[in-house]
Amino acid sequence: MDIASILHRLDAERRSLTRDGEVLEILPNVTRVRSADGSHHHIAFSSLAPETADAAVAAQIAHYRALNVEVEWKAYAHDTPPDLLDRLSRQGFEIGPLEAVLVLDLQSPPAWMNERPAVSVLRIARPEEIILFRTAAEIIFGKNYEFTSNELAEALRVGSTQHLAYVAMDGDTPVSIGRLYTHPDSAFGGLYGGGTLPTHRGRGLYRAMVAARAQDAVRLGARYLVVDALPTSRPILQRLGFLRLTDTWPCVWRP
Repeated sequence: MDIASILHRLDAERRSLTRDGEVLEILPNVTRVRSADGSHHHIAFSSLAPETADAAVAAQIAHYRALNVEVEWKAYAHDTPPDLLDRLSRQGFEIGPLEAVLVLDLQSPPAWMNERPAVSVLRIARPEEIILFRTAAEIIFGKNYEFTSNELAEALRVGSTQHLAYVAMDGDTPVSIGRLYTHPDSAFGGLYGGGTLPTHRGRGLYRAMVAARAQDAVRLGARYLVVDALPTSRPILQRLGFLRLTDTWPCVWRP
């Protein structure tokens, strides 16, 4: 894979791609994104000059302070200036854990993508199934999943395929989950929110969940899978053939 060209494409999409349920503000050196209901905000892209970076960060803080909302600045290792994380930290952003941005070329899919899975994976297709996803998500990650559940319900209501959810069942119990983001103009299928109940780990559920989403990503026109991987999932994904593209950190400012 040509890592440099893939990274360039990813940056271009961070800069200007709008997905269902999002509103973009493309400023000269920053792209701001908010949910359609105004409840969630993040900075998806920035390219700042060293001599003006501090003022640019301060201007964004002033913007979100006026709105009295929390914002996540998604910083990448190759973003400029090179000391962006330090500058964000000095102005009050909490720097989250490092995540490796991993990519898999779907044009030459590995054999595991089409092997018989260890478990059947259900793609959420009806509103009444969302509770299965939400129940497992809140147990696995220990936080409220109302916002994400509402997003999934709205996607089903309008017939959008840009945000899909998946769940694996053990009898009547949802035990593993994951989500997939795609877009007709995007080269990437994004894997998000993958997790399995501790009681069911080591049974091939994570791999089955990745395979189900990879197959749908191909069907929906994605050339690559991309995922922001924590150290817990990075080794698994690399064994499946994912390669490191760059690193990223979620940086959060609260009013």
